Amino acid sequence: MRKYLYSVVLSFCVLFLGIHQSKGQVTRSLKLNKYSNETEITAIEDIELQPGFEIPEGKTVNIFTGINFDNWVALSSKPSSDQNYILSRVFRRAGIKTDTDASSNTYNTAEVNQTIQYFDGLGRPLQTVMVQASPKFYDVVQPVTYDAFGREDKKYQPYVIESNGGTYRTDALKDLKDFYANPGAGIAVTAYPYGQTVFEPSPLNRVVEQGAPGADWQPVSGSNIGHTQKMEYGTNDDEVKLWMVTTNGASGTTNYGAGKLYKTTFKGENWKATDLKAGTTDEYKDYDGRIILKRVWETDKRGLSTYYVYDDLGNLRYVLPPAVNENGQSTVSSFVESDDVFKQFIYGYHYDGRRRLVEKQLPGKKWEYMIYNVLDQIVLTQDANQRAINQWVFTKHDAFGRIVGSGQYTDASKRDAIQATVNIQTVLWETRKTNDTGYDNLSFPQTASLADYYLINYYDDYGFPGVGTTDQPSGNQVGAERVKSLLTGSKIRVLGTETMLLSIYYYDTEGRIVQSKVENHLGGKDIIDNTYNFAEELTASKRSHTTKGNVVTVASRYFYDHMGRKIATTESINGQTEVILNKLDYTETGQLLSKQLHSINNGSSYLQQTTYGYNERGWLTKSMGDQFNLQLKYNDGDVPQWNGNIANQIWGRSKGTLDNTFAYSYDSLNRLTKAVSPGLGESISYDVTGNIKTLDREGKGTNTYSGYTGNQLTKITGFTNSEYSYDDNGNLTYDKEKNINLTYNYLNLPQTITGSQNLSYTYDATGNKLKKTSGSETTDYIRGVQYTNGVIDVVATEEGQARNNQGNYSYEYNLSDHLGNVRMTFNKHPVENILAIQQSDDYYAFGLRKNSKLGSNKYLYNSKELQDELGQYDYGARFYDPVIARWNVVDALAENHYSVTPYNYVLNNPINTIDPLGLDTVPVNKVTPEVWHNFDTAGDNISLNEVGVTAKRGGARAQSAYNGVVGEVQSNYRKSTGGLFMGYPDNLQGVATTVFHERYIAHNEINPFSGQGRVVGLEDANWIIDFAVGGIYSLTKTGAAVAAEEGGLNLFKFGSPQAEASTGWKTGDRFLKMFDQGSPKLNWKQNSGFLRREMGAGNPIFDSYLKANGTLQETRGFLNAERSLLQSRGWSFNPNRGAWMPPN
Repeated sequence: MRKYLYSVVLSFCVLFLGIHQSKGQVTRSLKLNKYSNETEITAIEDIELQPGFEIPEGKTVNIFTGINFDNWVALSSKPSSDQNYILSRVFRRAGIKTDTDASSNTYNTAEVNQTIQYFDGLGRPLQTVMVQASPKFYDVVQPVTYDAFGREDKKYQPYVIESNGGTYRTDALKDLKDFYANPGAGIAVTAYPYGQTVFEPSPLNRVVEQGAPGADWQPVSGSNIGHTQKMEYGTNDDEVKLWMVTTNGASGTTNYGAGKLYKTTFKGENWKATDLKAGTTDEYKDYDGRIILKRVWETDKRGLSTYYVYDDLGNLRYVLPPAVNENGQSTVSSFVESDDVFKQFIYGYHYDGRRRLVEKQLPGKKWEYMIYNVLDQIVLTQDANQRAINQWVFTKHDAFGRIVGSGQYTDASKRDAIQATVNIQTVLWETRKTNDTGYDNLSFPQTASLADYYLINYYDDYGFPGVGTTDQPSGNQVGAERVKSLLTGSKIRVLGTETMLLSIYYYDTEGRIVQSKVENHLGGKDIIDNTYNFAEELTASKRSHTTKGNVVTVASRYFYDHMGRKIATTESINGQTEVILNKLDYTETGQLLSKQLHSINNGSSYLQQTTYGYNERGWLTKSMGDQFNLQLKYNDGDVPQWNGNIANQIWGRSKGTLDNTFAYSYDSLNRLTKAVSPGLGESISYDVTGNIKTLDREGKGTNTYSGYTGNQLTKITGFTNSEYSYDDNGNLTYDKEKNINLTYNYLNLPQTITGSQNLSYTYDATGNKLKKTSGSETTDYIRGVQYTNGVIDVVATEEGQARNNQGNYSYEYNLSDHLGNVRMTFNKHPVENILAIQQSDDYYAFGLRKNSKLGSNKYLYNSKELQDELGQYDYGARFYDPVIARWNVVDALAENHYSVTPYNYVLNNPINTIDPLGLDTVPVNKVTPEVWHNFDTAGDNISLNEVGVTAKRGGARAQSAYNGVVGEVQSNYRKSTGGLFMGYPDNLQGVATTVFHERYIAHNEINPFSGQGRVVGLEDANWIIDFAVGGIYSLTKTGAAVAAEEGGLNLFKFGSPQAEASTGWKTGDRFLKMFDQGSPKLNWKQNSGFLRREMGAGNPIFDSYLKANGTLQETRGFLNAERSLLQSRGWSFNPNRGAWMPPN
């Protein structure tokens, strides 16, 4: 708690202008009897002004005590009047209501953020200056230049200039060069602080070479050398098979004629001329822009082909992975759906007369069914395991298309028969009613009773079952009365029981959740109170956790700098001394520079500090601390890697030491083939779809993967000797060596393990793990609070966990590597103010734990919980087996990676990629250094009804933040050409089960390093999200994905070639009309209403996309009616932002 000293000598004036973060060590107590011309006096606990301390009249002194993290200076803004410019202000304080107030220059940097954009006479951006935006309050400048044809051929890195006041820098390129010659801590020195783009010499202006910052990534004129991305354009010869859909399969007995397909060849940054075709990718598209073939060259002579087969209506019908094409183990020139090769390797899709996806098969997983109502909303889904017991999962909606409930439905009828029944339904949505479910149960299926429901959602008010007169916001919180469109409550079943857990959400007038009351499966409740600042940042959260016999209160505070970067987190459990969990510092260009852990003396000292460094590309190169040091090498490694692959990992465990090393080798597909380290070495070989053939592990021996049925491993010999069996959904059901049999629930999560081990797991209906029973030991999980045999064991924190010791909680901290692998666990020494090491761990490349110093932390590899009984890690969506380096369950998002086995782990590159929740891979260079501290499935309990949104800067409304996350997920899926964006224009099929999709959203698409979030409901009448729990989700109708940071709309058709080429979308982009089919007239009819609403909000309307090379490209085409509407209302296009801006 910060405190102010008010008793001072009357002859001077003390102004408390802010709470400044003191630099260096801070004195605990001060006694002053003499004034020495100070302007600021700071102490942690108290300041005593004794006789003789007098300040001359007119002097100003700032006096501060307590935990101080705020840091600001007076705003200095002086735009250059001789330049064309637009000045934008983002206010971080309330009370600014007039233009005069807004244009005042009397604010400080904590009250307003200013950005000045300068333009040339043609309206092109020349320079963007973020005024005093760096941690040291220097201007951050982004210069822009053009070649003779008006193209931005160099994309410059931002640089920092001292005390510029936002003025235009006439020598910006010289400033840029000078800055990166001596850039400061954590930033790499480089003479090439830009990425250069080379265009082909034609009016098409297509990119043929893309460089990146750093000397090694610069294009070399007139040559085919240099570590850049290269693109070549042309047409096919006769090398592409022409696959045609037949009655019940497909045939590919002929080839496309020469010149019938567009061909683009991509060469990565590791490619060199002597490699010839090895390491390149050929992509072929037809005249409609549909991908026909992707061929990746493993060697100069060996290509791995993935074909996409469409029917006459343009629907994607089949995807043929490399296993069934040339060089594959099961090459075919035709097939029918009853063939084993189809069932084992090929993706299949069936549609109804309205081009809706109604049946789908993934390799190794039997058909899944979907049934729609006449509004094209999915109302039933069924997978193969459910079909065996005549069960379906139903989903019900309200009049606005929001999900109001889902559950179990039993019907032995065929899919076509049930679809016919659904087609004649006249009541299509549920209406609120006073009964046990809260709805009238008039939409299909009308037979559903409360016992059949998995979950029920409530919106718009608090008049639903289970809410009593005492269920109002407690404490000082006051809920808003106007909650229309917001999720106000939900009930979620504990699977296998009659229990449904009630959650209630209360909002403020800005639509932010200020309090949630959530029942837990141990008979208690969690009450969470949130406090926000004017900038929508979560500043405090208090959690009161109760179960029978247990009460825990966790109070957290969050601090941000003047630009919204989080700089500290504090926590107190049960009123114990407030602990500073972390203090964060950033480089002048905004990357994490240092992290300090654990202070109990208000920041006077910390137990541990880690300092980070980066190369020219922004890739992490070092993480140096007192107890764990890490160095990563890329282009400077033993076998240089220029594309982001890590060549060497060097580490040590005492200050300044780096005495252990890994050296890595990869094939041309970026799969890890060798990891060399004393006692930790591995060598791996693969088949064409990425199934492991052999794995040699130092100290263990060699595993030979001797039996496969399709992609399913059936036999392995070596240091593991086992045979495996699977169910109809592709889930592992039997492991001979371990002598275990496994069963699964409807979410394909392991439920029981019998045999040599006797385990059982309990989940709620959205997939959150609630309990594990192993023999006589029971572990319960409640939103990061973990019980052992009914007693609280640990409470998860941002940096590790707090361990319970008879009611006193001691904090344990994890030091992790770039993958989130916990390498060291420590706590505070019980007597001295020094750290005590609790545990240390090392891992083989694919995650097998090496013998380690014993400890009680089980959240280890990728920060996931180790299941000791199985030797596997629980990622949330699946369990991963590091012994055989495979998943045991089919990937729910397998369609994101058609060319590889759905059992692969991180595309067989565990050094450079991670899988946050067992769903999809994330390159480590796209996340912050210790990103996975906050993400274990026990600590983050994310359900259908709530998503923890942790954006760097919040949106105008909580709903906007959630929508932004969904928008990011959609952008990640854009490359699933025909697989995700297909069929009827008002329908968008996906591939994920509800709970896993949401977890993917919450963990991958929002800045996870911020570590704190808001609970945001699934609702928005502008667009509809249909989730079938345990089945396929469908994003239906039109509308937009609305994001948190920018608050604008994106004006181009999602799924279009522009969208497919876009790789740089960020949280903040919005989309209008997300489908790749449909006429402009049809799209205009659906878009116009939403567009007008967005215009009324005054937000920017984005009309551009980021190309693969990072350049901004105006979209043009297709949505001309929308552009005409904008122009008629006085909106103008700003090429710097790539957006239409509202009239002044």
